[in-house]
Amino acid sequence: MAQIEVKNVKRAFRSVKKAPGLKGAFGALIRPQYQDHEALKGVSFTIESGTFTGLIGANGAGKTTLLKILSGLIPPSAGEARVLGIDPFTRPLDFRRQISLVMGQKAQLWWDLPGQDAFDLLRAIYAIPQKIYQERLNDLAELLDVKAHLQTQIRRLSLGERMKMELIGALLHWPKIIFLDEPTIGLDVVAAAKLREFLRVFNQREKATIILTSHNMDDIERLCQRVLILREGEFLYDGTPKKLTGSGEQQLRVRFKEQPTLAEVAAATGLPEAAVTMPDQEEEEKRGLYYLTLDRLGIVPALQKLMPKYSIIDMGIEEQSLESVIRRIFTK
Repeated sequence: MAQIEVKNVKRAFRSVKKAPGLKGAFGALIRPQYQDHEALKGVSFTIESGTFTGLIGANGAGKTTLLKILSGLIPPSAGEARVLGIDPFTRPLDFRRQISLVMGQKAQLWWDLPGQDAFDLLRAIYAIPQKIYQERLNDLAELLDVKAHLQTQIRRLSLGERMKMELIGALLHWPKIIFLDEPTIGLDVVAAAKLREFLRVFNQREKATIILTSHNMDDIERLCQRVLILREGEFLYDGTPKKLTGSGEQQLRVRFKEQPTLAEVAAATGLPEAAVTMPDQEEEEKRGLYYLTLDRLGIVPALQKLMPKYSIIDMGIEEQSLESVIRRIFTK
């Protein structure tokens, strides 16, 4: 059964155009000129119960706008969105009890309260029976490994610990649908991995429907069975991550003695610049290292073109990553 149905949803925002300086400020007050921006341009999709879906897009693609519409914070300009059979923007109490929205860049708990006090307040707001509340809190705190921090003020916790507390606060009422907007943003590798594992276990155990937006492709590859790619308010792709990475292309890893530019490597092989990438060159072992994404039949011809121009120290063939695929999609 589809828990989320979106039909031709559009969302436009209007803003005032302002010229620079004091004159521009007065002009915007006296004779404002408006400009419209289309954040969503008629998107349609359905999401089934218990699925974990990744929503990918560059900054400004419309991801957060879509989540705000689905959670009822803003209405669509046109089209229809139904979540659990309800128009989200009407925000009836029963609807709000069954959803949750976590935004990695915005704190939703009270910073001056310890986590325990903040959760006690949420228990009262959602009218959760004391026994059930205590069981859920213990379960979530154990899964996220934050039992030792429940009596610490939220503002005194590390970013990773605060994000875990935000998740507990969002899940105490056991929502059927969870919207996660960049939940691992700013987290270190260990904290992000623990958060991902918790979300994976919670989705499998509780069968919650989860939509995740993230610029971290590890989040998407490890958690999501389905990927939706937004670009400038429109969907480019709707399918599994494996279909994106299993297109017959591979990555040729080459390390040169020289350090040519990306444009020079692309020109030498005849590949588009978007198909040539390199890691941070500040680390000694990564200097002169390049990744070329190309069809497996094009690997030998590419090497034949590179060898007369550059001295190859090391090379290898790897399966292409989801991140490299998405980067090429965004740069095309």
